[in-house]
Amino acid sequence: MESKKHLGATDYVILIISLIVPTIIGIICRFSGGQQKTMDEYFLAGKRASKFPVTMSICATIISSILIIGGPSEVYRYGISFAFLCVSCGLGMVLVSYIFVPVYFQCNVSSAYEFLELRFGKLTRLTVSFLFTIQMILFASCVLYGPALVLNSVSDISKEWGVVLYGGICVFYCFLGGFKAVLWTDVFQTLLMFSAVFTMHTVGLMEVGFGEAYRRVADGERLQFLNFSLDFTQRYTIWNVIFKGLGLALGLIGTSQLQVQRFLSLGDCNKAQSALKWSSISVGALFWFGSTVGLTLYAVFYLCDPILNTLEPDITMYDQIVPYFIITKLHSIPGLCGLCIAGIFSGGLSTISSALNSISMVTVVDFIQPLYPRQLTEKKLLLIGKTLSLLYGIVFICLTFVIFKANSIVNLVMVFIGIVEGPIIGVFLIGVLTRKASDKAKLISAPYEKDL
Repeated sequence: MESKKHLGATDYVILIISLIVPTIIGIICRFSGGQQKTMDEYFLAGKRASKFPVTMSICATIISSILIIGGPSEVYRYGISFAFLCVSCGLGMVLVSYIFVPVYFQCNVSSAYEFLELRFGKLTRLTVSFLFTIQMILFASCVLYGPALVLNSVSDISKEWGVVLYGGICVFYCFLGGFKAVLWTDVFQTLLMFSAVFTMHTVGLMEVGFGEAYRRVADGERLQFLNFSLDFTQRYTIWNVIFKGLGLALGLIGTSQLQVQRFLSLGDCNKAQSALKWSSISVGALFWFGSTVGLTLYAVFYLCDPILNTLEPDITMYDQIVPYFIITKLHSIPGLCGLCIAGIFSGGLSTISSALNSISMVTVVDFIQPLYPRQLTEKKLLLIGKTLSLLYGIVFICLTFVIFKANSIVNLVMVFIGIVEGPIIGVFLIGVLTRKASDKAKLISAPYEKDL
């Protein structure tokens, strides 16, 4: 993309600030408060977290760089149906606040999968914990690809070095500041994501005009969403949008340590329920406005699709449409390119740091601690947890190199999440809503639940 030259000094300053702030937050969190002397302080913020950062963190974690890059590309190609995931996902989050959150607090657990041992037995707990760990490693690797793709699109830095740079920074502040740092960096990063999304909408609509933009997306059949077809081979219908949104909420928020950790850090069930309900609003808003950037981009490039334009050889897939728009349409105003790119980077960093922290805790609490209940002191467990944060970060970076050839990161993420999402949701729902079913029975039936 020849437009790389348009990044100016102001843009680079904003990008650098967006990386320095999380690092500073990590350092402050390391040397303030309880200074991470216990597992609870490092992985659950001492169970004294405030509702505001938790609410923002829930939003930042589920809305990653995948949405800000891949969401618009899906809407650009297939229409507005994808954006309506925000409705079913928001409804699912409210259901989670009533179905799952009270159970976790009643059982007084540190890991979501501790509940499974209380309900079914150790075998179910270990199996689901293992599936979650694999799922998060694959998911976080996809998320890390987003910032690297954008950095490569707007500069001479290769995707490989971009992965190492942003992965390294994320691992550093997550390792140093623990969960408290993750929460407060998520606040900063959520604000950057909202700023980036609204900037892209504003600039695009100012260029085309709202009336003309509406005419173009309507003529392109991008506003059709009431597709009641029962043909499950279609990419988006009203049915798969509803069920996928509910599945995302129940799977990624209700039964995943990635988000359960946030509820537990509040230390109070009522606060956790309130935070989740409020976050459903911010998640819905950011999901909607982030995805519908694709409509704005469709209107802007209505007469000349850059993917099909042979004069633009450097843009070859639709996941590049957002960085292409940023660098070609926002360069005339100093700082706007940097702000939007920083928003995309923030979406990736927030999710990766959360994944690092959660799978490190799960590995310690669900696998290592039960094996050595007496030999390992609190101090040793904490040291192991911090070391795992570094090791998992290296794994994320290495696996990201494998997915460089993916045609759609949204599609890839849906596959990685969906592989284990159905069975895990089924196990948790049976555990919460019924009083029957044994350990072995659940493990035998789990592989078939995603097909039901």
